[in-house]
Amino acid sequence: MRQGAFYRRLRFVISLSILLLAMQKPLFGHTAMMLAEPEPVRLVNFSLVRGLVLIEAELNGVKGDFILDTGSPMLILNRKASELMQFEANTLQGALSGEWTTCDLSWAGIHRFNLKALALDISHLEGITGKPIMGLVGYEFFGEMNLYLDFNLRKASLMTTAASDILNNTFIKENIPFTLEGHLPVIEAQIGSNKFRLGLDTGAGTNLLHLNRIGDIEPELLTPAGEAGLNGLAGSQKVLSADIVETTIGASNYWNMRFVFTDISNLENLVSNQVDGLLGFPFFEGGKFSINYQEKILSVWK
Repeated sequence: MRQGAFYRRLRFVISLSILLLAMQKPLFGHTAMMLAEPEPVRLVNFSLVRGLVLIEAELNGVKGDFILDTGSPMLILNRKASELMQFEANTLQGALSGEWTTCDLSWAGIHRFNLKALALDISHLEGITGKPIMGLVGYEFFGEMNLYLDFNLRKASLMTTAASDILNNTFIKENIPFTLEGHLPVIEAQIGSNKFRLGLDTGAGTNLLHLNRIGDIEPELLTPAGEAGLNGLAGSQKVLSADIVETTIGASNYWNMRFVFTDISNLENLVSNQVDGLLGFPFFEGGKFSINYQEKILSVWK
């Protein structure tokens, strides 16, 4: 990709869940769930817009587009600011305000009723995606299932453990263990001589590292890419970016992945769990993955 084109794209990069991770919110108890009764593995389409996974889901009987965000602990609904009561949450770019609500949501054969959701004004994201966005679908919806994402064919599925076990025998290239820090799957990566704990975040259009870890990366492994714009739920900020020559995750090497670097010290959910950053679209791009939340395994598919 030409450098100019890259920067035009990066100005629209979103790291939605960085902001949500600032919220000190315990996960809600299990909501009502009903499984549809189709074939054991039901694949549905998704689209990619500037590194974001867009899915079509049904909210209270109305279909619309949502961002699928493994970095979000909950369902986020898009509401106008004038319709919201006050709820405050600290973020990298400032405070958010919104209100709690409940709703019914259906996607990929899964139906959840009386699902707790946070309503926020995120209408500015529609300028980035180029279409109306009803909200973000997070962990509270899919955390009991195995989330499968094929970024090549742009197919997704929510599988039961039994269904994924059958497929694992044939199609899995590698299984990588992770820890579940609240709602966030966190895996270990090796960059040069140091290890980093990185969260898996389909709601991030780029990879991210805590600014204070940049000194732990050997200079010969960094190719500076200048200043970039990082946009999120509450606004935007300028951050440093660089290509990391080699990142080892599991038994595989990932070459020349781009990361942005910013201070995440105010995000207590990350800092308290020694999480150094996030793996977003540059990690998932072109691959096939499943996240087994029950067994805490990231599977890389053939």
